[in-house]
Amino acid sequence: MTVISQVRRYGVVGLFAACALLALAAGLRGRAAPGHKQQTLYDYPKLFVDVAVCPSHGEPLPNGRRLEELGLLRADRYPYNERDGVRAVQRYREALSCYRAAGSQRDAARVGRLLTAFSARVNTDYAAARLNLVTALDQSRWSDALSEIHRLLLLTEHVRRHGYVEWLNEIVGKIAARASTTT
Repeated sequence: MTVISQVRRYGVVGLFAACALLALAAGLRGRAAPGHKQQTLYDYPKLFVDVAVCPSHGEPLPNGRRLEELGLLRADRYPYNERDGVRAVQRYREALSCYRAAGSQRDAARVGRLLTAFSARVNTDYAAARLNLVTALDQSRWSDALSEIHRLLLLTEHVRRHGYVEWLNEIVGKIAARASTTT
């Protein structure tokens, strides 16, 4: 074998190895530093972070009973409107605060159980909607993505100034346009 053919062969192998390393480095760098849209997709707000306080007007015990009843009514409507699920949890939290202020441990324990179970249900549905949105976007199922965006906007209506909610509001029009062209 001549020296020139060996240099050519090593040059080709070296070039191939360099290209493979560059491709690997580019792939790793892309995963380590996600883009703005990908980062926004996974940077979502918690639904229930505000401190719930018993209203100052009236007595705490009647206020607690009224708020518990409002929570039950909203919880019944939750399957038809996601916004009502968030409102139900808020009313339960306020009722719990009122019962504690009134010193009614039995009522507080009952509402605490309702609050725990129902907030877990709403948070589970919120997580499912986020996962469904990611899957629909990855698979270009625009109608499904649009449905999940609307669902998420209802669940996060009370968290208006969060990057995730702003991102949802930004993409809803684009996704609606894509969904209308594919059907």
